[in-house]
Amino acid sequence: MQFANIAGQQKLKERLLTMFRENRVGHAVLFCEEQGYGALPLAIAFAQYISCKFRNNLDSCGSCPTCNKFNKLIHPDLHFAMPVNSSKEVVTSNKKPVSDMFLPLWREMVLENPYFTEQEWYRKIQIENKAGNIGVAEASLIVKKLSMHSFEGGAKFMIIWLPEKMNQEAANKLLKLIEEPPLGTYIFMVSESPENIITTILSRCQILRLNPIEQEVMFNELISEFDLSDTNAKFWAKISAGSLTKAREMINDSAKTTNLDNSLSLLMDGCATKDLQKVILFWEEISQSGRENQKIFLEYTLEFLRRSLMVSKGALQVANIPPSRVEFINYWAGKIKPTFYSRAYTLINNAIEDVNRNVNSKYVFADLSNRFFLSL
Repeated sequence: MQFANIAGQQKLKERLLTMFRENRVGHAVLFCEEQGYGALPLAIAFAQYISCKFRNNLDSCGSCPTCNKFNKLIHPDLHFAMPVNSSKEVVTSNKKPVSDMFLPLWREMVLENPYFTEQEWYRKIQIENKAGNIGVAEASLIVKKLSMHSFEGGAKFMIIWLPEKMNQEAANKLLKLIEEPPLGTYIFMVSESPENIITTILSRCQILRLNPIEQEVMFNELISEFDLSDTNAKFWAKISAGSLTKAREMINDSAKTTNLDNSLSLLMDGCATKDLQKVILFWEEISQSGRENQKIFLEYTLEFLRRSLMVSKGALQVANIPPSRVEFINYWAGKIKPTFYSRAYTLINNAIEDVNRNVNSKYVFADLSNRFFLSL
């Protein structure tokens, strides 16, 4: 992975290059970010740059044997540690789960999309209902790996993803290593919540903070990655808060909203025109869609109401409406009574609570529909 593959972060890339040229790279470096800024690929790219024998002043060569191994994440001196737990995907027998058991899945995940989220990783290894952690067994393995000689005679790297998931026992095990690692050893940590890292670890790190990806860079990235018009790309770049992960999620969610729009239109039209058949059809259909889809619909409706309220108050700029939805939102902003919003918010939040408590879906949505029918 090269610096050129990473969206934005130009100032930090230049800083890393300067640090390397001036021999000021700490033995333990903490990359801090908000989700989606690119800290993980940046840490990998920096390790590759340090290892590449044919690097230039701006980047690794990308094609030498060393770079080819880094590009596949199989260089023998590149190690990873990340939060894991016992999983159906990987049989751990009676052993404590450690990162090496999940390495094939990790490589697959990083190579496919290095901007993935913690929850996406947990889904990948099928531990969605458990908390991932970095435990003492992992710490012992890290110490063992970094105490060995370099396989290829260069630097050794340990990239720890989400060190805030490390428990106290594991941290204590790593303290001496982090403070005085073997010569030519680098420990790069990637954190989204540095405030939750154990203080004794944090105090021994050289801290680098990533900035949000610039809007122009995000715009170009989204244009190249998605089939978007300039107007849509500018919109998503603007509201992404500099996070490529967030931009991708919003664009993908927007592309999946056809069924949600149909259900919402059925409910709103039926209530506004007092067409009871439409209202009944709505709650019969939504009650069969599954609880996860029902929660998604209710949250989508809350966002629809928020945007409609903003438009009705003349605050279009803060409504953050996708271009494809402007006409729909404007239409309902002109029809909904001001008194309806607060009542609707209460009704929907109550419905979300009922769905979470496994209340009968037909009852939940029949009740919601009838109350909307009487209020709109």
